Amino acid sequence: MGDYPSHEEQRLTGKPRGQMHYANAIISFVLVLAALVHFDRPAESAMFVLGAVLAAIALKHWLHARMVGLLAVITTGAMFFFFASFFRLTPTLQPDWYWQGQQAVHVASLLFAGFAMIPVLTEFSCRMKASENCPLTRRAEVAKVAKEQKSSVASVRS
Repeated sequence: MGDYPSHEEQRLTGKPRGQMHYANAIISFVLVLAALVHFDRPAESAMFVLGAVLAAIALKHWLHARMVGLLAVITTGAMFFFFASFFRLTPTLQPDWYWQGQQAVHVASLLFAGFAMIPVLTEFSCRMKASENCPLTRRAEVAKVAKEQKSSVASVRS
């Protein structure tokens, strides 16, 4: 996995946080584009926007543990919605559906969105496990310890 730079090091040196950071940013952007393409279908467009928001929230450094759990549940629901919508449409598809213009874009975007929720869910799961392999969780724990040390030093001084 490698050694991840601290938040301060990232700010000063511009070192990247990791590949998942970029993957979630790209997923968020692509899902916004999918929402714009499916603007004529309000429910699906709203779900694409929800997926984009979830991917964007996964980029946030500091999230409360309960909030991460709630976001993981919402991400799982969105993922199941995208896959259910895709599989609901599969009986109506022709053998050459991928050449059929707007329907191909619609079906392919549902399938992509379902698979795109997997890395987002992975990010939230990693934070919930508080794994050593999850750089955001590790930084949050280090910041929490540093904050506790500062408050204990401040209480000793007074």
